Amino acid sequence: MSATGEAAPFSNEETMRRLGEPEVAAAGLAAVAALRDGSAAPLAAFAADEARARTAAFAASLQGLGPRLAALPDVAVVPAALREHLAGEAARCAARGERILGLLARLEELLATSGLRAVPLKGAALVLGKEVPAGLRPMADLDLLFDSEAGLRAAAARIGDALGYAPLWNTRRHLVLAEREERVPFPACEHPENPLRIELHRSFRLEVLGSVLDATDALRRDPIRAGAWALPSRSALVRHLLFHAAEDFAAKGLRGVQAYDFAALARTSGPLAIPELRRGERGPVALAAHAVERLFPGTFEPGALERAARGVSPRALDRAAELPVLRHSRPARGWTATALGLVDGTLRAARFLLRTLLPSLDEVRANVAPDASGARLAAAWAGVLTRRLASGAPRRLARR
Repeated sequence: MSATGEAAPFSNEETMRRLGEPEVAAAGLAAVAALRDGSAAPLAAFAADEARARTAAFAASLQGLGPRLAALPDVAVVPAALREHLAGEAARCAARGERILGLLARLEELLATSGLRAVPLKGAALVLGKEVPAGLRPMADLDLLFDSEAGLRAAAARIGDALGYAPLWNTRRHLVLAEREERVPFPACEHPENPLRIELHRSFRLEVLGSVLDATDALRRDPIRAGAWALPSRSALVRHLLFHAAEDFAAKGLRGVQAYDFAALARTSGPLAIPELRRGERGPVALAAHAVERLFPGTFEPGALERAARGVSPRALDRAAELPVLRHSRPARGWTATALGLVDGTLRAARFLLRTLLPSLDEVRANVAPDASGARLAAAWAGVLTRRLASGAPRRLARR
């Protein structure tokens, strides 16, 4: 229930129960197809009964596509209940967009008065760069990249004092700040009061499928100055979004709104070029770029996908092509073994498996046990290791 007394469309229990349902996955693809075609017709298949319409509503929200679907010119062809849900998502996302813009303005002010500058990442970069409207781009956090540890810590202190945020967890990659009284009034849906965290990044370096993807230097190079912001160049932005998509596709799949970011960029400035990649970067990025192209054909320039996949194993490309693209469309368990099948080369597979089976304490703290330390953290680490060993991934590596 929200502060206004409005009832949440979906409960926590229903949300957790429905994640991964085949019908939800199919409805998510229908939502993507509707945006791809510019017509709500693909969603009409879910008009047969109230249960299917509810499934479509859940999937649209889960993929972060509700606000854009509500704006389709023929949205009247979908059932009234679904149409009303999409309209509600659009209104709530617009209100949340105002909150996001307000928080970004406060952050800019705090950084400027402290003599600090940050590079916005992901959704924040798209909104501040005027690539997408805040009211159409759902996001759960604002990501900012700093050029020094001192700058990051100074920003954290100012944000904590001025905005009431406190450290949630601290890893080598970033310091995550959260509101002290955060709550989730609307699970799986948009709501202005849903948590809005601030992630202060030391780097944008990811380990994906046995390769290292590091966009840090590119993001800091030749920025577009805008107040306290150092907006990334278009090439750096695309590289950064592709690296982020590569990490997500290799793990649990892309969220619909994440894939649509590429389509939105292509629709405003033409098909996207894929920046020049090092050999080790091509595998993970090629898989993600092909996945985006499957959802939104014509997103990338002619020949870009082929250049990105140069030297990448056809086996890895074929296996990726068989995987569902969207998040919450794959089995909840077994992602390690699935990812291992996407790794290009035995050496990278061994590196991936070692890194995956032996998680860092930072990773365990961030993903499994945020408040744990000492013996509790060690027990959580052992639990992660046990589950990963039981996944069968080591046996798959031995068969390569």
